[in-house]
Amino acid sequence: MKRARTVAQEYEPLITDSEFDNALNPETLHLYVEDGITTDEGRFDITWTDKHYYRYHYTEGGLTGTHGDAVPSCIKVTAVRLVTLAVLQLWRDAVDAGDPTHLQQPNPP
Repeated sequence: MKRARTVAQEYEPLITDSEFDNALNPETLHLYVEDGITTDEGRFDITWTDKHYYRYHYTEGGLTGTHGDAVPSCIKVTAVRLVTLAVLQLWRDAVDAGDPTHLQQPNPP
């Protein structure tokens, strides 16, 4: 998750802050962004496991999801850098279009 944070902060200038849910035993990384798809700000909650399973959950204002809303990622690689860059590009596309459906595309970057 530290690698995801470093990549995200280097790539995306709209990230305003980041924090781990627990400093000693982190399970989730929170990345805060100063722009959103439908609001002025948003947040990514990121989880990676030792077995290379990951979850990037994006939320803002009224745009929230539940565990039951989760869908398999359209991103087919598991390298932290590549997944993080692809997620941020999909998010940028969604922000530019003002359409959250751009977060999950059949042909990801």
